[in-house]
Amino acid sequence: MTRLYKLGVQIAFNLAILVLVLGMFVGVWRVLANLGHTLGAASTPEAFQTLITDALTLLVVIELVRTFVDYFEWERVRIHVLLDAGAIFLLRELIIKLYAHDYAGLEVVWWATAILVLMLARTLAVRWSPPAHCEPGENGG
Repeated sequence: MTRLYKLGVQIAFNLAILVLVLGMFVGVWRVLANLGHTLGAASTPEAFQTLITDALTLLVVIELVRTFVDYFEWERVRIHVLLDAGAIFLLRELIIKLYAHDYAGLEVVWWATAILVLMLARTLAVRWSPPAHCEPGENGG
């Protein structure tokens, strides 16, 4: 039963990675397509905003792919990798709001505080991470 569970998880994660990699290629295509609009003679601030949004979204997708690939290497989801993805997502949202001038007084402080808390949690997760998983017979275990 355990083998069946592990196989199911592996298939699910492989499918998720496949979908995310396809999404990553679509994201690269969108960035390249929008680059033409941005560099054109009639470029607008909206074209730059779209380019920035697409590029930052691509970074979030890359972090998600990294999270799934990391699972196969360690056979567990490491919290600091998830916190990295969360911080990248929050940074994406903050940069988009700042670029669009769509923020209110303390809103930037709250966003920055959330990012700081995530990075503090990431630091703690790296500092006090559980020991590496060893199979019986590996490394004297």
